[in-house]
Amino acid sequence: MFFCNLFCKYINLYGLQTLLFNRYLLLTLNKYLQKSGDFLYKFVMLIERLKAVLPKEYPKKETDAKESAVIIPFLNLNGEMVLVFEKKPSYDRLHPSQISFPGGSREKSDRSFLEAAIRETCEELGINKSDIQIIGAVEPTETLTTNFIIYPFAGIINRQPPFEISKDEVEKLLFIPLAYLIENSPIKYGIYEDRGKKRKTPFLEYNNEIIWGATARILNNFILIIKKLL
Repeated sequence: MFFCNLFCKYINLYGLQTLLFNRYLLLTLNKYLQKSGDFLYKFVMLIERLKAVLPKEYPKKETDAKESAVIIPFLNLNGEMVLVFEKKPSYDRLHPSQISFPGGSREKSDRSFLEAAIRETCEELGINKSDIQIIGAVEPTETLTTNFIIYPFAGIINRQPPFEISKDEVEKLLFIPLAYLIENSPIKYGIYEDRGKKRKTPFLEYNNEIIWGATARILNNFILIIKKLL
């Protein structure tokens, strides 16, 4: 218990990001935390495994689709590992009321897809670049109706809510437990109706909200990787 408390105090003082780069501390605490079954130990070990298998980036695909990038954000929320999603406002022109990961279109000033993903995430969640630690890239996914290609990056938000979200771009945030997503993986395909149009897509319900479309397909790809590492 002493070492678990020490571990938690370290996280509170210096953040998970610092710990992940302090491999000496990880090795020192490993045998004690492994016995305890401590949540944070499992969290850190999963992140370490993901860092080992995910590429830093995927090459740009030759396509006429509009380019965008998102962060798949891990968050340690009250001792539970969650992923952060956002709900778009109902007046959003392309994706009204849809659930997505933080991120958006790549601008000419963005030197890379990763830079675009971090910039957009910071703007939407009201956080700083230093609050995000990137783990690695996930395979790009194209939308089926709006002609976007999305470059996802897994990352950790090293900051606790509440976040000062951009009300123009985000209606609310969803904090969905990773355990729930794993339990419901792979997300099953079905016919989902959106704005009067029926589409065959994977979709998953959580607290009366529906994750579907490209976000659900990205999530399926990512959770499959996680399940292979557990």
